[in-house]
Amino acid sequence: MLKRINLIFMTAIILLSSLVIPANAENGGTEGTKPWMNTQLSAEERTELLLDAMTMEQKMQQIAISRFNENDKGEPVVIKRGGTSKYMNGEFAPQGTLPGCEFQDTGRQIKGIEELGIPTVRMTNGGTGVKGGSCHNDPLATGLPSTPGLAATFDRELNYEAGRILGEETRAFAHHVFLGPGMNLIRHPYGGRNYEYFSEDPYLTGTLAIEQTKGIQDQGVQVQLKHMAGNEQETERWTMGVQVPSQAMNELYMLPFEMTVRDADPASVMCSFPDVNGTYACDSSELLQDALRGKWGFDGYVMSDRRAIHDTVAAIKAGTNVELDWAPQYYTQEKIQEALDAGLVTVDDIDNLLRPRYIKMIEFGHMDEPFDKFMPEIVDPMANGATARKMAEEGSVLLKNDNDFLPLDGEPKSIALIGIDTFAGEAKMSPRSVRDDNDYVVTPYTVTPQEGLENVIKELGYNTKVTYNNGSDPKAAAKLAAESDVVLLMVGDNPHETVDRETLGFPALNLKSGLAEQEPVIDAVMEANPENTVVVLKTSGTSIMPWLDKVPAVLQAWYPGMEDGNAVANILYGKVNPSGKLPMTFGATEREAAFATEEQYPGTRQDTGKVGGPGPYGDGKSDQLIAKYTEGLEMGYRWYEANNVKPVFPFGYGLSYTTFEYDDLKVKKVRGEGNGKKDSISGIDVSFTITNTGDVAGKEAAQVYLTLPNEAGQPTKRLVNFEKVYLEPGESEQVTVRINHADSNHPFSYFVPEEPNNLANWADGEWATADGKYRVHVGGSSADTPLEKDVPLNFKLSKDENKGKGKGNSRK
Repeated sequence: MLKRINLIFMTAIILLSSLVIPANAENGGTEGTKPWMNTQLSAEERTELLLDAMTMEQKMQQIAISRFNENDKGEPVVIKRGGTSKYMNGEFAPQGTLPGCEFQDTGRQIKGIEELGIPTVRMTNGGTGVKGGSCHNDPLATGLPSTPGLAATFDRELNYEAGRILGEETRAFAHHVFLGPGMNLIRHPYGGRNYEYFSEDPYLTGTLAIEQTKGIQDQGVQVQLKHMAGNEQETERWTMGVQVPSQAMNELYMLPFEMTVRDADPASVMCSFPDVNGTYACDSSELLQDALRGKWGFDGYVMSDRRAIHDTVAAIKAGTNVELDWAPQYYTQEKIQEALDAGLVTVDDIDNLLRPRYIKMIEFGHMDEPFDKFMPEIVDPMANGATARKMAEEGSVLLKNDNDFLPLDGEPKSIALIGIDTFAGEAKMSPRSVRDDNDYVVTPYTVTPQEGLENVIKELGYNTKVTYNNGSDPKAAAKLAAESDVVLLMVGDNPHETVDRETLGFPALNLKSGLAEQEPVIDAVMEANPENTVVVLKTSGTSIMPWLDKVPAVLQAWYPGMEDGNAVANILYGKVNPSGKLPMTFGATEREAAFATEEQYPGTRQDTGKVGGPGPYGDGKSDQLIAKYTEGLEMGYRWYEANNVKPVFPFGYGLSYTTFEYDDLKVKKVRGEGNGKKDSISGIDVSFTITNTGDVAGKEAAQVYLTLPNEAGQPTKRLVNFEKVYLEPGESEQVTVRINHADSNHPFSYFVPEEPNNLANWADGEWATADGKYRVHVGGSSADTPLEKDVPLNFKLSKDENKGKGKGNSRK
């Protein structure tokens, strides 16, 4: 009763306050007729006033994406791509259409309601550049390196800068929401969208996603984290299911999302396609209520992936706030009205879908200052390009460099640049479409590999000729290789959305010029001049390299982006000392670790009663494809260490043109208040010294790992911090990093499921911390930690560590 009285009292205060027009109020007096536009009220107060003023029809329209394929009278307008129409020319432009914005039939906007002062919300598809929004005419945008390349920098500041660029250019494009970053883990190397994801490690992924989220949202653009959860493959992505043990779900696959929600306050989250432990993600209360909102305190809104909702009532009850599709399929007025009439959902349920989105719109200023024009003038494309180049340089990983073959100097008089056009003839960009010939960000310029090499050769004053061969004739490529002092062989892969990699080798690509094969070219070059060949990998991740022992040097460049040529050349010639570290393990075979069996990836068919097969609705005849994460916590470097298997290149690995030495490890207990006791341990400070023992200045990404007591049941150590330091030759620096018990990644803790064998209730359980001996490891990779120290810890905390833990670093 008291609660009800307080609610009535609060409502009265809001209504009374809305009647008073403050002297300094904005919006030209609209508060009188639209009290929710009174900027003197809080976002929560304004939202309640707006909801009270809306009709049910308006509310239902606002929880689904609009195609904008109707005129102001509600009449359908047929648009032919590439043509012209009265609609595109503005004669039939619906409310909220942006001047100069050409029609785009993707449904990435929520149509506004002018009479209520609700602006149209436009969204642009995330990734490594701004493209694919509400407008068909994409803007000029910076082509950043692929996300694993950004992760390989092990640099927080550079990832914040990536976010700043993405947010700034989204704002210049007059869009409000950036659909990204992608935060699924690289569980296996076949993932068709691994180039959009950071790493195999949850801490590295979460830490860098936090930085990108802050960078984007500091530009006044809303972030939408994606794809939560279990979206680690593209094969049959619309219909497939995953079975993930509770501990692995919470400690690995959900952890980056939890970290980012707690520490960066993202405006929104995108729920994923898969059937997660028996319930489709966008219909799952376990995912969207119990975990996301209940345990983590998320206060933003959730949007479905395209066609990821499977049940109207379940999605509404779970809290999927917006349906994304070309046009609503489940959040139609007809289906919602039927659910209301049947008592399956209530008006309050609909209000609950709208409330967090309107609050975020108001907090970001989107309700009061709509993005009503393109603003390319706020972007400095050359400065952003220079930053993109630095990212590509610092993310490039030197995998092999026998006898200091690199860096190159002026001695070679001829260089053979060999590889198909996609990797050696043009700048390799991150894919941005579902087509085989991939569509990319529209950049202000690109730098090809040959242009980059010639730029550096000229700058350094060398007399070296670069000759390009596109590999269309392997014999001609071999002849050029044999006649050249140095061979730069550039090879890669080309996965894309909806399709996983078919091989961990180097596939043939269908180019405009015809089928371009890579393996015959590789074989020909290896036969002709392997001892002078540098292989530059432009891949989404792990590659199988049977020729590895034949060549002196290998550089992993990922998809370097628009500054490809300059960045790679700067590394090869030593203008920049490579400092990238692998964000995933490079294994030795096509089947091992979390992809050892077909049951693990891509899955096996099971009669679950749900549709299976490819396409949004399945093929009508196949059982559902189910991928079982039977490896549990043994994913990535954890599997290799737990099973004592030596990978080709371990997680965190990367060479330099100099050498670094680690020394003087100290671990100090940090005391604070825990469980009401002031002398309780709240964390540890880990200190160590790094010395540049070589002749070249460089950067080293030092990594700190932690092994928990046996009670925690962990397969191996886990990454808990890292720091990248720059050192001149002979210079030493003491590095100190703090690891707090209360950190959002639960560095000292492990998840205890309430019912370990009940996959459906995977979120039920608690984080626990064991008392006992912890081991601290420090070094240059997961497999190379020369500094180790045991430390006994007793945190004296209750087992329910979620109590009293709020969100960190609020944006407000």
